[in-house]
Amino acid sequence: MKRQIPALRLRLPSIEKKPKPVYAARWTDFAAVSRDQALRSELLNIIRGIESGVGVPEAHYRAGIDRDRDDLLEDSGIMHLHLGGKDSDILVFLIQYADRVVLLETNTHVHFRTRPAGKNILALSQSWLTNLEHDIQIAAGQAQAAVNESERADAEAQRDRIAASIAGFKRKAGID
Repeated sequence: MKRQIPALRLRLPSIEKKPKPVYAARWTDFAAVSRDQALRSELLNIIRGIESGVGVPEAHYRAGIDRDRDDLLEDSGIMHLHLGGKDSDILVFLIQYADRVVLLETNTHVHFRTRPAGKNILALSQSWLTNLEHDIQIAAGQAQAAVNESERADAEAQRDRIAASIAGFKRKAGID
């Protein structure tokens, strides 16, 4: 099997307005969003907006998005969105690719206080994210290359496992 080139992280200041699946196999709720109905609802609306391609409401982007530098996004490709309004200290950290979005965690601005910015989130997420990206690429490649019913069934089973991870995330976050 030919080795695929890993997808590049987009470093756009906002989510593209095109449908993308949202993956959250290792998402962690450090900010306890799952315990707050209003925040859970906001997170679910963000996920639905990404998956449907309508985008993310302006209220979830950081203030100064067009004039200030976001070191974490520019250096590492990790974006953050605000839950509870632009001035909120409750953030959703994610990575946007051309074909998907991967949720990393909810947290505060703590990752912007490290040098380099995001040092901790990078260390915590790097190994599992690499594995998740690899699994997604393998599943997509197998589905495209399926030449018989057995291969197709295996590819569908892998797809179902990834879908189960997403459903598990939604249950964990209380947004199913």
